[in-house]
Amino acid sequence: MKTIRQEFRKSQFNFKYDKPQDFAVWAWQIDREKISGYFIFYRFVTAAFFLSVLVANGSISTTPTYFFIYLTNLGFIIQTLHLVVSIAIPIELVLQKANNEAADGFKWTLLDRFSWFLYNVTNLLSIAISVIYWFALFTPGSGLSAMNFLVHGFNSIMSICDILVSGRPCRLMHFYHPLVVILAYIAFSSIYWAAGGVNSNGNSYIYPVLDWDNLGLTVPFVTIGLFIALPVVHTLLWSLHKLRDYLLRSRIKRKFMAKSVTDGQDNPVYEL
Repeated sequence: MKTIRQEFRKSQFNFKYDKPQDFAVWAWQIDREKISGYFIFYRFVTAAFFLSVLVANGSISTTPTYFFIYLTNLGFIIQTLHLVVSIAIPIELVLQKANNEAADGFKWTLLDRFSWFLYNVTNLLSIAISVIYWFALFTPGSGLSAMNFLVHGFNSIMSICDILVSGRPCRLMHFYHPLVVILAYIAFSSIYWAAGGVNSNGNSYIYPVLDWDNLGLTVPFVTIGLFIALPVVHTLLWSLHKLRDYLLRSRIKRKFMAKSVTDGQDNPVYEL
């Protein structure tokens, strides 16, 4: 309960954070000051892969005019941007060390804040896109292409894997980050409909669940999504971060307890 109460402090609403290195290391790293070359390589590979998929998806689209109206594509663009920006974070800290700017600790920069925002948006948005597609839009037996799986399934897999392997934190109060983006898209879909816009099939809506001619479907969907589904998903993602940190602390504690028994020394305290 103490952990949950701490999440609702006013300070948890902003972007202040005193451990920038958590954004540039593996989750299981004990030495949080060391930037791993393998971690930078991981960032390069994932960013390059998503960038390649994004370019391929755009190039094979039979209706490129409508590419940017779909939340799936916009979400994948945001996720790709997040992964690209994430490359810069460990490199930034390496440069701070090289230039002797980290003598009193790594600097928390605007780039770090922007990266955190993208991370929060990507995690929730990717899950939301996958759930909506597979449970509300996908027609069983209609076939599934590799690209369809990548943009509607692998996006969420990547987000979950990134949570587990990276050391980034998550705050309950940061729910407003993805919420702002989703509200903006809902507003866009209504404006697009009011202006007479159509989707790639000529329908007067972008998605059937956002058909503003059918308020009996759209209003309950939006209401339940905003006030129930999205908060629940964000809470589950926050819980996953906490579970990751708990398991890692337990692992580190067991490791050093075993070492202290072997060495005949007191077990030192290590903070993750």
